[in-house]
Amino acid sequence: MAKRTKKRKETKPLLLVESPTKARTLAQYLRGKFVVLASKGHIKDLPPKELGVDLETFKVKYQTIKGKGKTLAFIKKVAKDSDYILIGSDPDREGEAIAHHLAEELKRLKKPIKRVLFYEITPEAVREAVENPTEIDERKVEAQKARRVLDRLVGYLISPILWKKLKGWGLSAGRVQTAALRLIVEREREIRNFVPKPFWYIYAHFGEPGEFIAKSSKYSEKEKAHKDFTKAKDSDFVVTEFSKKESKTNPPPPLKTSTLQQEANSLLGFSAEKTMQLAQRLFEGVEIDGKRVGLITYHRTDSTRLSRKGINLLRKYLKENLPMEYVSSRGRSYGRDRGNVQGAHEAIRPTYPEITPESLKGKIDEDLIKLYDIIWRRALASQMAPLRYESRKAVLMANGVRFVAEGKKITFEGWSKLWPYNIKESELPDLTVGQTLKPAKVELIEDKTKPPPRYTQATLVRELERRGIGRPSTYATIISTLFRRKYIYRRGKALAPTERGEKVLDELIKDFPDIFNYDFTARMEEDLDKIEEGQESYEELVKRFYGELEPQLRRAKGET
Repeated sequence: MAKRTKKRKETKPLLLVESPTKARTLAQYLRGKFVVLASKGHIKDLPPKELGVDLETFKVKYQTIKGKGKTLAFIKKVAKDSDYILIGSDPDREGEAIAHHLAEELKRLKKPIKRVLFYEITPEAVREAVENPTEIDERKVEAQKARRVLDRLVGYLISPILWKKLKGWGLSAGRVQTAALRLIVEREREIRNFVPKPFWYIYAHFGEPGEFIAKSSKYSEKEKAHKDFTKAKDSDFVVTEFSKKESKTNPPPPLKTSTLQQEANSLLGFSAEKTMQLAQRLFEGVEIDGKRVGLITYHRTDSTRLSRKGINLLRKYLKENLPMEYVSSRGRSYGRDRGNVQGAHEAIRPTYPEITPESLKGKIDEDLIKLYDIIWRRALASQMAPLRYESRKAVLMANGVRFVAEGKKITFEGWSKLWPYNIKESELPDLTVGQTLKPAKVELIEDKTKPPPRYTQATLVRELERRGIGRPSTYATIISTLFRRKYIYRRGKALAPTERGEKVLDELIKDFPDIFNYDFTARMEEDLDKIEEGQESYEELVKRFYGELEPQLRRAKGET
């Protein structure tokens, strides 16, 4: 009797990602060809109850995050029966660190381990990524480790000094968080110490041959303003100059992380944190009519560049849905931003422009649609024809007093058809030089200089990015930490510091003036980029940082 051969267990490759939502979308696209599992974020980190960094060698002690042991055990069990392993965590420093730690845990299985990068989660992009795996980028891993260690050194070594000085447990110092708090506190103190100064304008209101307003120059002296007002109020106004000029404005670039946060806050009132959570869902996939669809490209990006594929998709939609005069004569890629922008990253755009925000009504959450709407509009607008307008200017003299009137009339809406925000028109009729006009009303208006406005989440993000402090992908966490620590509060849409926030900042600046200096914080960010580019090592950067921190720590503790 022939001996029965044992049936060989069928094996499949394993694809690991960090998010269960992303895993569900990928599993649907890969149709059973891979086992897809989620690590549910980082699996390893520095220990919560000790520094975890050797202050002589700067070697790091990572440990499995509490509660992740079971997840890791299950991944290892499945990995044993897999042909090979692909790790598809997000294509940034945090994602690279997750990939590195997973690979470290799984290397004992002696299975091939490769990295895959998903910049958009669509069937075509997923198939292309899994067919072209790459290696884990160890430079990115080192850059993430350096950021984590810098933040740990500040938080772990400086926070206890705060507890002692302010008698408050739960207070914390953060490397970038403190720079953001400093901006908010310094702005509040500017407002508090602001002394308003009066100034005056004379306005002339005309009803014929068309309603418009002419304005004098600004007066800082009351007597001069009143004297010129008396001269002008009963006088005829004579047109001495009139000009028209045709101008055009090209569209704004598509959104990147920081501008997405700014526009979502300005237009929708969303916090940076809410914006990033919604964008994550749009990227990883939402269910539409029973199918999971990744609606946008990767949302953590510093680039306004568009890929050739992206440009073609956007232009195809525009050509099929708008008259040709609305489509730009050629594709616009918007190049690369300055700074460290990885080549494969592009701006945030819809993966399927034909899926309009309108078509999603009733199918996904309203807030998701609102955020998708501004991403969709801004990306498509970037490939549209310029906005054209006619600017007009008139100079009028009234008994020796000079007035200026300006008008702006849109002659072709171009890209503003899809991105209509902050587009203003003002009327100024055709006038002729030498023409005499009689105003319907002349008035002298007194006003006062105003303090700078408090930061909103949108303007704070803009200022942090302008100064090169932190990374746009971290701004949401920074702002939410400031709220959680009760260092700031909302004042309408604006951000204001609490008394606690001001006290904490004052102590930190007094004891650590260099560490929380704006330029120093920005320089650290540049140095982290240098690690990623291979121009500097983790050890060099951390050693240099600790060399600056250590004497200030001793001074703050009264040891010198």
